[in-house]
Amino acid sequence: MDKVIAIIGPTAVGKTSLSFFLAEKLHTELISGDAYQIYKKMNIGTAKPTAEELHRYTHHLIDIIDPSGTYSAAAFCYMAGQAIQQLNAKGAIPVLVGGTGLYVQSLLEGFHFDGPKSSEAMRERARERIARSTREDLAAYIRKNTDWQPVDWNELFCNTHRLVRLLCAIEGQEGAAFVHTDKEKEPLYDAYVIGLRLPREVLYKRINQRVDDMLANGWITEVISLLENGISADCQSMKAIGYEEITAYLNHRLTFEEMAERIKIRTRHFAKRQLTWYKRMPYIHWYEKEHYASEEELAHSVITDIETYWKWNV
Repeated sequence: MDKVIAIIGPTAVGKTSLSFFLAEKLHTELISGDAYQIYKKMNIGTAKPTAEELHRYTHHLIDIIDPSGTYSAAAFCYMAGQAIQQLNAKGAIPVLVGGTGLYVQSLLEGFHFDGPKSSEAMRERARERIARSTREDLAAYIRKNTDWQPVDWNELFCNTHRLVRLLCAIEGQEGAAFVHTDKEKEPLYDAYVIGLRLPREVLYKRINQRVDDMLANGWITEVISLLENGISADCQSMKAIGYEEITAYLNHRLTFEEMAERIKIRTRHFAKRQLTWYKRMPYIHWYEKEHYASEEELAHSVITDIETYWKWNV
């Protein structure tokens, strides 16, 4: 069974710095488990590693899709699985870094994404329903036909491709089967999953400061460039936190202060949803960052635990 190390946790908790330490210590490569770092030219708002960091540490699944393209958990699982297999074949244990709980859980637990077949007519009817319905109406329709309550309705509504597939499945009387995704009975990987946490007030302060820093470092200019290069505000990539709000600011629908505060609120809510999602993954080894005097001390503790877990010395 292939091995993989995964680092998960809420946004802004410090996953990236730990991943760099492990990459150096284990002489291995990193795989992004983020739903938006996959897109080119979306650097600041996705908290993508810097150009220098990308040069220093080999990353997979970063900067490989144009912002006009689409991405999904199924695509992530396929590409990440290929990278894990290739690195294990070379004797390396890759480090998966990401906060998108669905992606990481789907990969580690082997979710299947073979949805029902749908015709173009079914897809068009689904798109028409989406266009004429409010989110509340769509949620009620989905609950009625699937008895499903997702952790994050907003994530579903922002993923138009998945939403269309779900509505097609409902029309084909396969809605319940579609949302209750089948998965392997046994884990696909021998994984050591690291979870990072901080007290809520500390995490929220870090989130607020990071948003301020991103805005000061050119995030608005980044969004202007995307729009000027023909990337529609309706693209899946532009549904990432902050990009919608900045677009609204550029269209004079929000003041700068309103835009910044909405991004902070939305990011804090996202962090809360991430932690809720991780409750589905009982195999996570949690590390409370406030118990460590420094990032280096945390990293050494993680390395010691990995050595114990696999019974070898790094």
